[in-house]
Amino acid sequence: MKARAHSRCRDLLERLSRYIDGDLAPGERRSLMAHLRRCPCCEEFAESLRRTVEACHEAGRSRLPPDVQARARARIAELLGEAQK
Repeated sequence: MKARAHSRCRDLLERLSRYIDGDLAPGERRSLMAHLRRCPCCEEFAESLRRTVEACHEAGRSRLPPDVQARARARIAELLGEAQK
């Protein structure tokens, strides 16, 4: 990879999270998308990051069973009590 292309890829990585979250200005978004279409490596990395973010969001939606929640709360209270001693 040429140094100039490598620099563009590095710049893209710095903006990729904002891109996935939909937080880029329209011009920046178009520029980043154009780079992804031309650069298979960055496109693959972006897709992998997108899947990771989706998995994290999905995992955050599931609730622990009530008995696990109760045990966790009890343990946290116990630890906090020990920390205050």
